[in-house]
Amino acid sequence: MAFKPLMTLQSLAIATAFMGLLAQPARGQDEDAVAPTPQTIALELFSEAGRSLRAGDTESARRLMLAALDLKPAHPAVLRALVTIATRAERAEDGFEALDGMVRAGLVFEIGDETLALLQAADSDRLAAIQAELVANGAPTGRGEIVARIHAPDALIEGVAVDIETDRIFVSSVARREILLLEPFARDEPVVFADREDGLWSVFGLFVDDRTRMLWAASGTVPQTPLDEGEAEGTALFAFDLVSGELYRRYTIDGAVQMADFVVRDGSAFISDSQAPRVYRLDNVSGELEILAEDPRFVSLQGVALARGALYVADYSMGIWRVDLVDGSASLVRASDVSLIGIDGLRQTRDGRIIAVRNGAAPHQVMAIDLDPTGVEVANVEVLLRGHVAMSDNTEPTLVDLADGRAWLVANAAWPLFPADGSVPEETRPSTAIVELDLR
Repeated sequence: MAFKPLMTLQSLAIATAFMGLLAQPARGQDEDAVAPTPQTIALELFSEAGRSLRAGDTESARRLMLAALDLKPAHPAVLRALVTIATRAERAEDGFEALDGMVRAGLVFEIGDETLALLQAADSDRLAAIQAELVANGAPTGRGEIVARIHAPDALIEGVAVDIETDRIFVSSVARREILLLEPFARDEPVVFADREDGLWSVFGLFVDDRTRMLWAASGTVPQTPLDEGEAEGTALFAFDLVSGELYRRYTIDGAVQMADFVVRDGSAFISDSQAPRVYRLDNVSGELEILAEDPRFVSLQGVALARGALYVADYSMGIWRVDLVDGSASLVRASDVSLIGIDGLRQTRDGRIIAVRNGAAPHQVMAIDLDPTGVEVANVEVLLRGHVAMSDNTEPTLVDLADGRAWLVANAAWPLFPADGSVPEETRPSTAIVELDLR
């Protein structure tokens, strides 16, 4: 959906600045009424650690950063900061432990020269083993077939949905404010299914609902949205007739800032708001949006999935929330060592597996997450796709759709090549690739 900075921090100072950006209140929130949350406490720990480090108190900096890691397990920025602190303190064992954490989290990391010298002198064999494991974390994994290439460099494709009955693929455009249709006999020739004439702003998540035969779309405004002079910003959930393409209805709710992604089951929709700490529910096509969950602990909500009788919502900065469908209460899914930070797309298989697209931490990848029987803890994580030829530099995989034992992925959304200031980069924007994965 909207711009999300990548975890490419190389020092504590840069990490602190990055976390400060995440801490800014979402539009529409009262800056004076922010209660302490795991996010704000972690940011304060970051800040205090930075002050301690600048004062030369590396031990206090280390303890503060470890406390932040307790609040944000396997967070890449925290682990990077711990490497920096260990290097400044010349404590090789602390550096090894932080790098071991990165290995277990499934992350990649380029170790700086100063750190390399410290660790090489302490234990060259251990350093070599860690370096090999970090490289392995980024090695290409899995197979996926490119089933469509969309030659629309000015579109900024974000979402995908498949109508399994007709084999049509729908994709969403952020920068052209369109929903594009790819017919099975003309995968590389997109046609406009809906656009700004239907009231669309930038389009993010899409979903084909077989029960209602509707194409659902979440739409809102970001800096990359081309607004007409005097045109107001807004956000809404749209429902289009799959056959005629006619707009059935537009759903809005007071206080919504940016509806981002959602899931539909049996005519009911559950929608995340990426810039307000809310999850919305729509019970049926003739109903009205209502708030299912509103929690100040939510930071940047993204993909949504239904599994094991609950709603699972990716939070770009915190991990994955489990939201109770009855009372809306939320709890963070207890993760394994693998990092759940930076997850964008989220969907579920028929047997309750959660398929997640991670683009906010390196390496970018598609993961299958198995929950324990209670649904509150991660039991296993399997990497399904990583390092695919379509997942090129200066792009990121974003959203995914599932049907009939297969997955369709927007493999290379060109967000980094669409600066928020509207400038055009020198680098050519690539065609968007839709990659199909066999999950069976």
